[in-house]
Amino acid sequence: MPNRHKFALLATACIAAACLPSTAQTLLDATATATYIDPTAQLVGRTNISLGSLVFVAPFARLAAPNATLYIKVGNETNIQDNVDVNAATGAITIGRQVILAHGATVKGPVQVGTTGTCPVATATTCPSFVGFNAVVDGAVIQKDAMVSTLARVGPGVTIPSGRKVLSGANVTTNAQVAAKTVAMVQADRDFMNGVITVNREFAAGYAEMATAFPKKVLGIGPNPVTAFDPAEVLPTINGVPVSDPGFRNRIIGDVRIGNTLTDLRQRMGAQVSLRADEGHPFVIGSIAAMASKTTFHALETTDLATGFNGAYGFHSVVHGGGAAGAMRAGDNLVLGDWAVLFRSTIGPNSQIGYKSLVQQADLPAGSVVPECTVIIGNGAARVTSKVEWCDITP
Repeated sequence: MPNRHKFALLATACIAAACLPSTAQTLLDATATATYIDPTAQLVGRTNISLGSLVFVAPFARLAAPNATLYIKVGNETNIQDNVDVNAATGAITIGRQVILAHGATVKGPVQVGTTGTCPVATATTCPSFVGFNAVVDGAVIQKDAMVSTLARVGPGVTIPSGRKVLSGANVTTNAQVAAKTVAMVQADRDFMNGVITVNREFAAGYAEMATAFPKKVLGIGPNPVTAFDPAEVLPTINGVPVSDPGFRNRIIGDVRIGNTLTDLRQRMGAQVSLRADEGHPFVIGSIAAMASKTTFHALETTDLATGFNGAYGFHSVVHGGGAAGAMRAGDNLVLGDWAVLFRSTIGPNSQIGYKSLVQQADLPAGSVVPECTVIIGNGAARVTSKVEWCDITP
């Protein structure tokens, strides 16, 4: 594997050229095969779990495979992101090549993702599949070149075919519902997935090299790895002071700037929290009033996020930056419910987002109240508002 610190000039050139994730230069050589499992990830029944090359298993992900029959197989270049739960207790799980299991996704066997179906270009070297933020795949098949959007659920016996994307919040319980609860994939969907694959290949190699050279850097509060899009390591800043703390129970990575003191964070944070500024950054967090277990913050390449003072974040919630820089902003006194997702949006102070709700690419004024199990996507005449159809089902 190459020494990534030798490639800072290459990475800087990429940033200067405003490379997108799907086209960014890579620090990987042609023979790179590193797979990385974050030290906080749990692999229960490790002998029944097989991982391909360039797989990235993010903080607090959990894979459970009870025996050789109830196994988990993961293909090359797949990423299993923060707080994802893959559980083969009820059936074997096969996850193919270039599958994205995004933050907080749940997969319950028997499941196949990205192993069957067709690709849009037969000769293409990339053909990802995607399971979105806090989405659930339970006993289903998600084919290659298919997507399950944020807070969607695909139930037992259902197949999502290649070229289809399940709508956010939908609950697909029969194959007869697939046509009505999915839309055709477009090139922008594929470009997005290809970008995610490129970035997570870099993570697999970058974190693996960091863990080998400096094991304590991949524990607790520490720096991001050097990658094509991040040419230098940066420590989190806690109450104005750069901090490295391998013993901290949660993962705070890279250019995260939090107004609380470290002592305060120990009191106000739950467990299995991942604030990971290793791709988009900085994360500017005014202060945390409460952050429940399994909260995840992340941002796409070249983007950032900012939240105000006195924010309260529910269990298994996700805050994610994306789009142009500055697109993810939340004001003071935000209350984000359990299992809720705030993505690439601007929301005014004193606002509440209810249990298992999604606000995506939307601008909401101060004092907004989003009811539980509500999907809000977009603005103006293009805004889509719908319900999460599986509100009463525990993920």
